[in-house]
Amino acid sequence: MTVAAALPAPLIAYLAERDRQHADAVTAFLERLTDYERGLVHDAAVMGYVQGLMRDRSEGCPKDSQVIRLVVDACLAHPDLYPTVNAEAPQ
Repeated sequence: MTVAAALPAPLIAYLAERDRQHADAVTAFLERLTDYERGLVHDAAVMGYVQGLMRDRSEGCPKDSQVIRLVVDACLAHPDLYPTVNAEAPQ
C-alpha cells in the first residue's frame, strides 16, 4: 500500500494545490528578475548545489559567509560555465 493511498483525498488535493502555489510563487519571482539577476541566481544556485553534493557530510555545514565565498570562488574558477558571475556588473 502506498502512502498516498492512506491519505484522505481532501488532504491530497490540498497538498497538490499548495505545491502549485509554491511553483507559481517561484515562477513569479524569477519573472521579476532582470536577465543579469537571473544569471546570478542561476550561477550561484547551480554551484551551491554542486558544492553541497561534493561536501563530506561529516564536516557539517559552514556558515553562510563561508558558503557564499566557496560558491563565488568556484564560479570564478569556471568562467565558461558561470558567465554571469564572471561578467562585469552592469552600470
